[in-house]
Amino acid sequence: MVKKFKSLPTNYKSALIIFVVVVMWIASGFLKSNDKEVSIESIDSEQIVSVRATNISAENKIYFLTIRGRTEADSKVILRPKTTSTILETLDKGQNVKKGDVICKLDPEDRVARLDEAIANEKQAQLKFDATVALAKEGYRSENAVASAEAILKGAVARREIAENAVNNTMLKAPFDGFVEDINVKVGDLISPSQMCGSIIQLDPMIVSGEVTEKNIVQMIPDQKVSIELLDGKKIDGQISYISKSSNSATRTYKIEATFDNKNGLIREGITATIKVPLQEVKAQLIPSYLLSLNDAGDLGVKIVEDNIAKFLKIQIIEDTADGIWVIGLPEQTILITVGQEYVIDGQKINTQIDQG
Repeated sequence: MVKKFKSLPTNYKSALIIFVVVVMWIASGFLKSNDKEVSIESIDSEQIVSVRATNISAENKIYFLTIRGRTEADSKVILRPKTTSTILETLDKGQNVKKGDVICKLDPEDRVARLDEAIANEKQAQLKFDATVALAKEGYRSENAVASAEAILKGAVARREIAENAVNNTMLKAPFDGFVEDINVKVGDLISPSQMCGSIIQLDPMIVSGEVTEKNIVQMIPDQKVSIELLDGKKIDGQISYISKSSNSATRTYKIEATFDNKNGLIREGITATIKVPLQEVKAQLIPSYLLSLNDAGDLGVKIVEDNIAKFLKIQIIEDTADGIWVIGLPEQTILITVGQEYVIDGQKINTQIDQG
């Protein structure tokens, strides 16, 4: 073998020597890197992470079911006339009105004259009937005469009532205390029973309507007291006033309504609101939302300390507040990791510094 090597040309010998040196250099570097990795892994496996934690205690907390919805007027009425005539007067839209206020006034035309005539005929028929009854008591009139006079009187009364209705139909009045949402006609317009004069909404009481799942609908109780929170943070007391018996076929949810007082009429229709229905009292803890994490299975939870071992515990959020989130699923007395939780895993040994206070 040595003789063959010596017999090779000089350039071949040089190339072969360089190749052998390069291979040995690469091999030596690989072995050193493996040694370093082994040493680093051994160091990491022996290193214990330090964390900070705090003691938290469970408190009695009412568990609320939160239902998102919108405010709605309790009643909304579209005013249409029962007769055809010309508009004489209208209120301006945007006004608060009382029950019985005239919203649109139509030209009565000859309806008042017909009413006057009907009233006069009724008085005449009443006098004739009274006289006939008096004479019948003396034996000067028969029972048929009394019955005839009574029929004439009843006919006169009916015609007077019809004439009164005709006059009243020229004044479209508010059926309740409310707010004039719109006026659809102007003075001088000819209006008929098929046309709208205007619309009125009732702002007191108001309702908030929302949708509830089939799982939670069984927990709803008629007239149950609830808390209603508006988008601006204002809280109002209310009560459940309606629970649907049939579900929405598209969403499989049930409609509920909560009623609340709105005496000053300041709360408008269509505002986003939240209904909070108290369901049960539970033991819960208030924690900062930034401490929430997920395990490999995608479960929501937090990391706690037990005997200097980090543990992941699943939790359930029952309320989200400005001060933090209320959760259930933790022991009544818990050491919650507050700093360093992102560097530890379930079952890892740790050094724990407990924050006081």
